[in-house]
Amino acid sequence: MLTPVGRNLQVGRRTVKKLRDLTDNTAEGEIVLPGGHLTIRQLRAMLNTIPLEISFVDEQNINRFFNEGPKVFKRPGMALDREVFSCHPPKIEKMVRSIIEDFRAGKRDRVPVWMDKGGRTMLVTYMAVRDEDGGYLGTMELVQDMEFAKEYFRK
Repeated sequence: MLTPVGRNLQVGRRTVKKLRDLTDNTAEGEIVLPGGHLTIRQLRAMLNTIPLEISFVDEQNINRFFNEGPKVFKRPGMALDREVFSCHPPKIEKMVRSIIEDFRAGKRDRVPVWMDKGGRTMLVTYMAVRDEDGGYLGTMELVQDMEFAKEYFRK
């Protein structure tokens, strides 16, 4: 249960700062969500531990987030806060535009794309991100190296 306490929130027996009161990445405040609460340090480590490349593009088609670590597809920091279409090769830009348009229109919520990249089987999954009322907030792209699954089923 989240309870406002002044400028903070009470989570169970703990008082945590609201996200808007945090000033930098090392602040001790926490991000409070319905499923719990995490420090920024914990959230960052958790997102970087997931064995996926994670990208988020907002409802205005602007790159807002890439998790850290090695990437199959290059995602330079300079791509953040820029339009997503400028980051894709021309041969797939039309596909990306179509997927995002379908997400925005509510025609689709998930598009899996299997491909070979450098001799490895990759699964790129595009997912519509929606609010609790179904409103479109953006698109998440997940890239996963699927070689582990091939190796598992060969045994």
